[in-house]
Amino acid sequence: MLKNILSLIIAATVVVSGTSNLTPATSDTNPSDIVLANANLVSGEFNAAFEFTPAESKNGLQLAVTASGLDMETAYSYHIHAKLVPADGNCTETGGHLDPFKIKETAGTAYKCDKDNAQTTCELGDLAGMFGSMTADADGKFTLNAPESILTFGGDNNILGYSVVIHRPDSTRLACANIDSFTAAPVNPVKKC
Repeated sequence: MLKNILSLIIAATVVVSGTSNLTPATSDTNPSDIVLANANLVSGEFNAAFEFTPAESKNGLQLAVTASGLDMETAYSYHIHAKLVPADGNCTETGGHLDPFKIKETAGTAYKCDKDNAQTTCELGDLAGMFGSMTADADGKFTLNAPESILTFGGDNNILGYSVVIHRPDSTRLACANIDSFTAAPVNPVKKC
């Protein structure tokens, strides 16, 4: 039963207010026009929102993550996975970490992501390796604001069309959601259903 509850995921939902409109990106959308990609994960009392936007420096994407309902002093890893979450929400179907350059395959057991040399030492999807584990504060919350990364909305380091997965310390998959893209000014993602 608990396994079924953990696999129930609500994918990205966005609040639209006033005159703001978010339009899902299509295959005709130019990656440079995409200004927001969200992945919202909800599993029981656990909530997380990932927001990818173009970095002000024009180098890749910035990443903002908020999470709540985490166990204190527990390090959760989080990654972009190579397959989308299926309609039934089964996180195990998202495949392995996104690694288009076969960094981990080449390194084998010697794999170690070096955030200062992420392009050559990290799986593209190894967010925990690049930004550190998701570790809760005393209130069970986690926040990350990374001003830039090697991730992009197109080209070799593209993250669109993939999913985000959060793992428990024993590597089981806690929650997952697809990275959905939009072509308008970003707004705050919905936290509750």
